[in-house]
Amino acid sequence: MNTSNIFGFEETEKMGLRKGVVFYFNDWIDEKIISMLEEIVEQFLSLTQAQFTKKRSGENDAYVNRRNIRGGWKKVFHRAFDNFDDSNILILDNCTPQQLQTIYTCMKPTNYRGPSHFVYSYLYFQFPLDIEWSTVYQFMEYVNSKLTIRYASAGYEMAFNDLCPKSSGYGVRALNQLKYVNSEYTEWDVLRLSTRFGVPCPNFIQILCSELTQKMASEIPDELHGKLVNTNLFLDILDRKSEKMPEPALEQIKSRYQKLYWLLKPLLVSPERSMFMKKEDWEKRLKRFEEIQS
Repeated sequence: MNTSNIFGFEETEKMGLRKGVVFYFNDWIDEKIISMLEEIVEQFLSLTQAQFTKKRSGENDAYVNRRNIRGGWKKVFHRAFDNFDDSNILILDNCTPQQLQTIYTCMKPTNYRGPSHFVYSYLYFQFPLDIEWSTVYQFMEYVNSKLTIRYASAGYEMAFNDLCPKSSGYGVRALNQLKYVNSEYTEWDVLRLSTRFGVPCPNFIQILCSELTQKMASEIPDELHGKLVNTNLFLDILDRKSEKMPEPALEQIKSRYQKLYWLLKPLLVSPERSMFMKKEDWEKRLKRFEEIQS
């Protein structure tokens, strides 16, 4: 079992920790943006030096088991997104029944614009744990230069192996003991609706659009690092001791999360409860930073 992470969490074939990043953007999805998404996936694979072997695609079968990729991921990508209409889903990874995936991406582009709300397009990536945070940060800069990012967040993520029965339930319940780890099922997926959009929690790195930063009630504390790129704010808790931007020690992470939590508190929203977590555990998770004093 692999415990090469600061939380000492043991990886199994069902679940484990990865470094992950999620993006929400509101570009109108056309041929140009589809081409941008393809370039972004190419960049991700170049950074990870890995290849996709499994796929799930389409609104109707998005929750069935993975299928093997034949003919390369680009063929799957174009089958899913060429002649794009309203929305679609494509998930790519490299899991097997015996091995948790090392890389993962979920793409949910959409053009849905309703009378009372709209849906943000969504990109989610999981990197291997040995990827440097500086690489994740540079990837976020790259994506920010390609798309109209409204919010992005990067940190530790729980990875689930969908080829192993009940992996999602086991992984979500494991989050009860992992305050600084997030997942698609608990934090990210429901934020796509504009009526639920916001920041669910502080994280190692985030990108905030100007509409979000205007809600912050105070200046960025000294222990945090902020950088304005056009109108978007990059905000992180990482060290600047080397080009690799190492993560702080766990005690420093706790201290910086304190400052970051109170800085972001006016932006925070509460996601809907995950079906895999008991009500009392979910309420405790939503308040997991409330004991932190300003």
